[in-house]
Amino acid sequence: MMNSAHTLSFDPIGPAELELIGKAFQDELQRRALSRKSEEAEALAAKLIKAYQAGIRDDLGLSIVAGLS
Repeated sequence: MMNSAHTLSFDPIGPAELELIGKAFQDELQRRALSRKSEEAEALAAKLIKAYQAGIRDDLGLSIVAGLS
């Protein structure tokens, strides 16, 4: 059986963080005229979540990351 301390060793993304990531995601979808259900949108969402988990925690930084793909 796994120790629960190991499974919870990541920094969870809460509602405020999801809102920040979501805004960068929506802004970039509009800029590129992409559908939320496209493969590009899925890749963008994953990229933004990874960037957030890597320490990019502000709207400008996330917007820059979103625009780099």
